Amino acid sequence: MEAGRPVLDDLDRKRFHRKQMTWLAIFAIVMIPLFTWLFATRESPADYTFTMIGNMLGHRVGFIIWGAATAILLGFYILRLFVLQSFRDTRARKLLLWSLVFLLLTVLIPSLEGTYLLNRLHDFSAVAFALCLVMSLYLFIRHLHERDEKVYGLSLAMLHTVIGGSLILLLLFGMTGIFQLFFFVSLSVFLAVLNGKLFKGRDREWKGD
Repeated sequence: MEAGRPVLDDLDRKRFHRKQMTWLAIFAIVMIPLFTWLFATRESPADYTFTMIGNMLGHRVGFIIWGAATAILLGFYILRLFVLQSFRDTRARKLLLWSLVFLLLTVLIPSLEGTYLLNRLHDFSAVAFALCLVMSLYLFIRHLHERDEKVYGLSLAMLHTVIGGSLILLLLFGMTGIFQLFFFVSLSVFLAVLNGKLFKGRDREWKGD
């Protein structure tokens, strides 16, 4: 253990570095896009948003299960990256937590009796989820600049691709599930690539800590 490093942080890193946690992370990053694809393609994502598929077309329970599962798996995967990279930025962790709360609100609010206020709250929570998540990841990527400029450059480019691609699809296809599907699938690819770049040869590096 490095001098001056809090014992709790060191224990957290060891816990998240276990083989079981690695397999759980692999499961998470595979299931997020798979769950998203399976839910979105219950109907046509080119014609309906996820909310419409869930609440107008009779898949409300599936919508809530998808949102809850995605929030849990996404939160675990990103938090694991934070811990293993000794990224202790309080703002980033709070933003990550709030993004997951907003995702849950996004899938739960439409199950209530619809009013103008609830509809606007649903729209707000959906946007807030994406903004909080992106800002949390941006703070993490900025932290990586101090460690590896190549990983930083690649990560920033991929995050911009996730955001830019989603916005372009929103402009091209309008408010449909196409841009939502792209966002979650491309986000999963980005996180998987980032994980691979950060922890290539990690076992050797961990032994040297």
